[in-house]
Amino acid sequence: MGSRTLDEVGTGAGRLRGRPKGLAANLALLVASGLFCLIGLEIVLRLFPGLLGEEAALRVHWVEVAGDTDSEGRDLVLDDPEIGFLYRPGLEGRIARGDLDFRFRLDAKGFRNPEPWPEPVDVVVLGDSMAFGYGADDGADWVSSLRRRWPGTGIVNLGLIGSGPLQHERIYERFAAGRRPPLVLWCLFAGNDLDDDRAFARWIEQGARGSYRRFRGQGDRWLDDSLLGLAQRTYLFWFANDLAKTVAQRSRGRTLLLENGERLQLVLPRPNAWQISDVERTLGAVERLRARVEAGGGRLFVLLMPTKEEVYLPLTGESAASPTEALAQKLAEAGVPALDLGEALRARASRAGPALYFAIDGHPNPAGQAIIAEAVGSWLAERLPRLADADVGEPVARGG
Repeated sequence: MGSRTLDEVGTGAGRLRGRPKGLAANLALLVASGLFCLIGLEIVLRLFPGLLGEEAALRVHWVEVAGDTDSEGRDLVLDDPEIGFLYRPGLEGRIARGDLDFRFRLDAKGFRNPEPWPEPVDVVVLGDSMAFGYGADDGADWVSSLRRRWPGTGIVNLGLIGSGPLQHERIYERFAAGRRPPLVLWCLFAGNDLDDDRAFARWIEQGARGSYRRFRGQGDRWLDDSLLGLAQRTYLFWFANDLAKTVAQRSRGRTLLLENGERLQLVLPRPNAWQISDVERTLGAVERLRARVEAGGGRLFVLLMPTKEEVYLPLTGESAASPTEALAQKLAEAGVPALDLGEALRARASRAGPALYFAIDGHPNPAGQAIIAEAVGSWLAERLPRLADADVGEPVARGG
């Protein structure tokens, strides 16, 4: 083989010393290239959001519209040690994303009512964003439609976006119990009320310490301060998550194309996402509030708000597993009067359109809310003759 010169040995040693530096440089270049590609994909997805699957689009939608500020950067929410949070009194806000774009003004207590509150208060509406009239401008929401239908009847809307029934109990106690309203309409939305109650119950069990919004994850059930939480704020994360489910044949998305060209993106509920104990927890809140309302001489009626999937999946030959049916059965067993608004919305939903919900968001659009107002008004008029009289301007008699 022959002997090696000192120069040759030195050259070989230099190459060995230089190899780690070369590997580090190549690795840095590889990481930089990967980051560049990821940033490029994120930009493409933001420019062309139609590339997202149904579930990914819904997740991205809620990341962008659900939080502590509105679409124009105004602070929306205040922490509350008993209720968890409330909306900022006197706020004029706007929430916009895709085909969802609406403005609202809050009263001096942080709810969606004209000022001043009526005296006396004849009807109180409780619930989450479904009661609030999320998605419709002031005056076009379903509670405003009832005000026009029943002139002279004092209606107060205590709907709070993002809240659950356990919080609604506390809202009623603070803002309405002392007014002893003759009628309380409680909107229950099984699409997320059971989740909301589960989280709020945990917060209470742990002493209700600190911010409930932070406990829930910075105001959104999917987000937190971790690295994963930061990733969940990107389009790319949800695109990859949805793609993986599609490859594994576990995609839960459907897109319904209406004849007028409108598209409705549907997301099937997760199997086993709720348990009967969740339904019973929420039912317990209903029974406690009913006793409280009746002790004040009033009556409690429940309005069951359907999910978009419960309304539109039947048009595809499918059905949406939902706790709405289980909750309706429990309410019937307890003797609580309840109106399932899914029936009225399904009767008007068709492929011929127009759509009754937003394309991605799961709330009824103004057309859907008009149907809700019509169905609620007719249902109550059949059960409360004084409200039928209110259609022509007679106020609701107290104690009715």
